[in-house]
Amino acid sequence: MIKSSTRTLTYLTLMISLTVSLQFCSSQKEALQATDIAITYERGMEYLEKGNYIKAEELFTFIIYNDPGGAYADDAQFYLAETYFEREEYLLAISEYDRLIRRMKNSTYVEHAFWRKTESYCELSPDYRLDRDMTDKALKYLYEFVEFYPNSKYTEDAKVRILEMREKLAKKLLQSASLYDTLREYESAIFYYDTVIKEYQDTRLYAAARLGKAGDMAALGRWSEARELMNSIAVDGRSDLTPKEIVKMRILGETIIKETQSSGN
Repeated sequence: MIKSSTRTLTYLTLMISLTVSLQFCSSQKEALQATDIAITYERGMEYLEKGNYIKAEELFTFIIYNDPGGAYADDAQFYLAETYFEREEYLLAISEYDRLIRRMKNSTYVEHAFWRKTESYCELSPDYRLDRDMTDKALKYLYEFVEFYPNSKYTEDAKVRILEMREKLAKKLLQSASLYDTLREYESAIFYYDTVIKEYQDTRLYAAARLGKAGDMAALGRWSEARELMNSIAVDGRSDLTPKEIVKMRILGETIIKETQSSGN
């Protein structure tokens, strides 16, 4: 009976000692990690500034997974995304910026992360001759950024990017119009020129679309309409034409004037 009580007492003593020991080790580990996290973050920033993005990525990832609620969590999350952005791995960058925006809504990095995410979509936007999906996404987030942050220091840059993306879409439409012009399917070409004229008046391609339509009107014998379009370009848009388009405008203008004068229009 005494032996049993002694064993029980010994067991309880060992358990208490083990619990205290674990608690002590845990507190020591937490204190050590807090110090290590700050040092790790500083090292990560040093690597980032030196352009060693792979090493910086490793250190910021370590912080995120080992101290997700710590003082450096949002810093590490943002700069992890930056390592991908700087390496032009834009889809990975978007994913990491999104993680910050969704999970750390009160972070001071949210606005900057939103802008960088938007820039990433702009960088993924391909040549106007290719698929327009990424260009549409870039425009979506650009408009959202301007709406959410109208007074941001990035707002003017966003407006410039919006025009850049819109010009890509307008170019794609002009490419289709040009294809139909080559096939001499002028009514179909006019449809695409009209789309640019109606929807992309803020772009430099507005004048080019009117010039293209004027040429098709002339080809269809609709001289008075062609002349009206040419007059509108002369008043508003001539400066947006390329040297090649200006030559085309001069030759077309001479033809239209000659035809309208001979017909009495």
